[in-house]
Amino acid sequence: MPDPKLPLAGVTVLDLTRLPPGAFGTVLLADLGADVIRVESPKGRMFDGPIGLNRGKRSVAVDLRHARGLEVLRLLAAHADVLVENERPGAMDERGFGYSHAAKELPGLVWCSISGYGQDGPYANWSGHDLSFAAHSGLLTALSPELPWHPQLILPIPVGALMAVVGILAALRQRDQTGSGCQLDISLSESATWLQSSADGTFDKGGRGVPIGPDRRLYECADDTWVAVTAAEPRTWAALCEGLDLPDLAGTLHRWDDPDAVTERLAAVFRTRSAREWVADLGPRGASVVRVNRGPDLAADPHATARGVLQTVGDLLVPRSPIRFRDADGQRPPAESYPPPPAGAHTRAVLEEAGLAAALIDELEESGAVGRHA
Repeated sequence: MPDPKLPLAGVTVLDLTRLPPGAFGTVLLADLGADVIRVESPKGRMFDGPIGLNRGKRSVAVDLRHARGLEVLRLLAAHADVLVENERPGAMDERGFGYSHAAKELPGLVWCSISGYGQDGPYANWSGHDLSFAAHSGLLTALSPELPWHPQLILPIPVGALMAVVGILAALRQRDQTGSGCQLDISLSESATWLQSSADGTFDKGGRGVPIGPDRRLYECADDTWVAVTAAEPRTWAALCEGLDLPDLAGTLHRWDDPDAVTERLAAVFRTRSAREWVADLGPRGASVVRVNRGPDLAADPHATARGVLQTVGDLLVPRSPIRFRDADGQRPPAESYPPPPAGAHTRAVLEEAGLAAALIDELEESGAVGRHA
């Protein structure tokens, strides 16, 4: 069960999502102390095996296409604060329990709808995935204007999930003040568009990319490793040049006659040592240099290790929540998660908590409306 000391302790979230956009958001809510209950199909998951994004959650198996399964969903929603779904816009209403029903029956419920293009508009019912949303939003070409290229990071998905979490927290706060819930319309494409705000907070229409020069670029080091340099201020540039034993360049930031020649001088020095060695030397000098970590490297990174950035949950290595709490007497211990449960592992327990008798739960299981993990 969630840690009662966490901020969202006492908040119950029904997670009806079947794809990563919802799961990214609800796992963060679980890390913040919410009791997240995944509502899954008795017929099995879309993805096999334990999913790291399901850690810290409970699971019930309910057939939402079954008339009595829909009754069970209504019962669970009556005991919940938040419901999160990523169905096609209008699909839940067509099924018999969408926001139009919840607004009348459960006016305090916060209903979060996550979709690719929003709940209305010409593209509302179009299918799509991460690449679709990155392309439509403009993010794909904002990251790299040269086409074609295919991003390896599904950026619109976690960004959209974060927008969902922010919206949920705001809606819960509003409910505390008014007693009324609402529907949140979270578009993954629009979330990716929001991410493109330039430094002054306006939408970047292109042409204002971050300049790349000797002070801001990747440099290859020994042993096929790389460092990222962002020494874009006089102080950090001077520290970098002194650390590389290039003191004649220390006072030249952004006043180079031949930036390419300066870049090559730095590159030649960087190639003489490994990234780990350079970071250990230049970092303490204030030179703004870090190693370019590939996924497996982070587990051995000294800073990530000291901060406990990664945690082992069951047999999964997963990121710890980046949200940390400090009291006047210091930082609270990080909350511990628990492994992803099998689908339906908590069906009976959750239904009993909602007030159903054991005999009725047996009847629902026999009818196929609910299931439980064997």
